[in-house]
Amino acid sequence: MDLEEEITNLKQRLQALESGSSSDEDEPATPVAAGAPVVAQYPEGLADDLEALNVEITGLRWQAREYFTSGQAQLQQQLDDLRIGVYLLDCKLDELLKRSMTWGGDEGPL
Repeated sequence: MDLEEEITNLKQRLQALESGSSSDEDEPATPVAAGAPVVAQYPEGLADDLEALNVEITGLRWQAREYFTSGQAQLQQQLDDLRIGVYLLDCKLDELLKRSMTWGGDEGPL
């Protein structure tokens, strides 16, 4: 379960507890999901804190995606530069080999 699902689940449980406790004060609120822990009291403003946390997580995900995209573009540029450099070296080597062949065959340039 990822973090957004957990936050959504917590918000739903919190809303269920709020609606259950406000309708009848004598009966305790029942949890929505089976096996969910019963919360006796929770601090005020917890829903606002969870919403702020959700906003922060969304911002961090956006920022991480931007960094990833930027880094990927930089790596692609470096790879292209390396490919061009290897191609230019290949061309230079071919040119040098052709020169050495025309200078005297197998004896070399001397």
